[in-house]
Amino acid sequence: MDDDLTAQVRHASEVLRDPANAKPAAAFPEGQRDVEQAGLYAWTVDAAGRAALSTAFDIELPALIYAGQAGATSSRSGVERGATLRSRIIGNHLRGNIRSSTFRKTLTAVLFEPLDLQLERPGKLDTLSNAMVSEWMRAHLHIATLACPDRATLAALEHGVLAALDPPLNLMGMAPTETRKRLKALRKQIS
Repeated sequence: MDDDLTAQVRHASEVLRDPANAKPAAAFPEGQRDVEQAGLYAWTVDAAGRAALSTAFDIELPALIYAGQAGATSSRSGVERGATLRSRIIGNHLRGNIRSSTFRKTLTAVLFEPLDLQLERPGKLDTLSNAMVSEWMRAHLHIATLACPDRATLAALEHGVLAALDPPLNLMGMAPTETRKRLKALRKQIS
């Protein structure tokens, strides 16, 4: 990793890790800057939500549970994606479904029994259950964002930030842990 990218990773990790930058999901994008741009985001969970999620893993999860990016240029095809922080967070995560959001699928898998969620068919929640996941997210989650308008380097920046933050509910490209093994098994049950 070059010095410039290392500095960017350090800065982004500090911003996303700082609880003062995490605003309630229920009010998103209120309090967030530059959400019409590409960038990074990190989800944190309140004490009650953390207790609910931790039960599935028999350990206490940290407050920062997941991080990602919106709008990175595809490393495989070179296609520039048009997603913004606003469109990704609202459209896919807060109002989406388990096919449009890896994070939403993860939360659904972990909360499936505690919230008595129901599948319409494998990989698709029924309407009421989907609404319950959205409500749970608005009630228990906070989100920090950081605009990163250079879409071409955003994927590399995300990779570095994920390595630095090590959010337990991120799977792709992350080191295997007992929590991640359990999470994969839970996700498989709803697919």
